[in-house]
Amino acid sequence: MRRVAMTLVAGVAMTALSPVAPAARADTGFWRAAGLPGVDAFGVYRRHPAKVTLSFFLKDTGKDGRDPAVRLAFTGHHGTVVRVVALGPGGPRRRWRTVGSANTGHLYAQECVGRWRKKKFRIGRCGGWRRRY
Repeated sequence: MRRVAMTLVAGVAMTALSPVAPAARADTGFWRAAGLPGVDAFGVYRRHPAKVTLSFFLKDTGKDGRDPAVRLAFTGHHGTVVRVVALGPGGPRRRWRTVGSANTGHLYAQECVGRWRKKKFRIGRCGGWRRRY
């Protein structure tokens, strides 16, 4: 009986003291864009050591004939990457979108409205930049 107890204690001690690989760190947070009438955007971001993923809901709340968009700026070691995500012309007035980037330094978001011309989105007016993380 004593041998079994000593073996069990030794096994538990070796397991507790053995080097364990740390779990991959991921920062997660909620964000909501604010400041421009007619546009509503909110979602979550997941920041991993090598990439960041932003999933958000973009909705047109104005009846002004302009299409809503969100301009995102990802900063990091590779400079700044700016992406504009807009709702398509004539499509649904709300949609879930996902954007990713390898730049994990900071995320800035800006709400915008504009129009589609010849399959290209032209920004008309934007709110202020807001830092998300």
